[in-house]
Amino acid sequence: MNPLAVAILVFLSVAVAPEALADEGPELVVPELMAGGILTADPVVFADPDPSSQPEDEPLPSEEEAKEAEEEALAGPEVEPEKYWFEKIIEDWHGEVRMGVDFYSGTSDRTRIRGGFNINKKYDGHKTTLRTNYSFARTSGEGESENRLVNSILQDWGTGDTKFSGVFANATGELDRFKQYEYRLNLSAGARYQVVKDEKTDALLRLGLSASREFEGPRDEWIPEGAFFLNASHKISERQKLAASVDYFPELERPSQYRLNARATWDYKLDDETGLSLRMGVENRYDKSQPNRQDRNDLDLRAELVWQF
Repeated sequence: MNPLAVAILVFLSVAVAPEALADEGPELVVPELMAGGILTADPVVFADPDPSSQPEDEPLPSEEEAKEAEEEALAGPEVEPEKYWFEKIIEDWHGEVRMGVDFYSGTSDRTRIRGGFNINKKYDGHKTTLRTNYSFARTSGEGESENRLVNSILQDWGTGDTKFSGVFANATGELDRFKQYEYRLNLSAGARYQVVKDEKTDALLRLGLSASREFEGPRDEWIPEGAFFLNASHKISERQKLAASVDYFPELERPSQYRLNARATWDYKLDDETGLSLRMGVENRYDKSQPNRQDRNDLDLRAELVWQF
């Protein structure tokens, strides 16, 4: 072969090789000049592609799936509708229903039925409580001997996490056919003081002012009073609980005249699934403002079945 042709071929091979090696594509083997003046080169070798790196064929969505996706995109994120005002009122209430019957036999026979309920709702650090108690009794030879209805509503407003943690307002109406008045109404308001609160014990003191009136009674006028309420409870075990409360109303003009209500109960849970409990309790109501001494004090012993919900 002509020496000049060989030189030209070598020059072209050296010029083309760097450009091929710079590419990340297939590997190019640089031609080599073999002995004897004969120009030979290995064949160009291309690397096999990795099958796992190749994209798999994905099926196209159906017409219905594409339409649903388009509708979801147009509708945007799902937003729950705001509840109506009456739905907000009736939801998240908790409470209990009570019922008890007792019999007495001696110089006269006496049968008494008592019951009631209380419900409460907590929201945004506040609490609303409604309570009703009713008792009715008949005595042999006398007929009706007890007929008493008490309704109350208590509103607590929380104001923080300190000991003085809120304010309250309370209204209590009492109808007793065996008192000198037809109906007694008490309105009170004040501040709350959290004495203690932990997993087992809760003690809350309410202090304030109140006014009472006994309609169709000897003192049918509003009487200004102080208002002191102490409520405490202690969880003995998973099934047993003690609770006590004291309500004290001294007259502001005559502090020696006062009303005092004291209660204590013991609860034993009978069934966890239904929330059924047995309650034993005692209640004493003392009203020094009553002109007849026999009307000043009422003592009740009770045994009730309580259903909590």
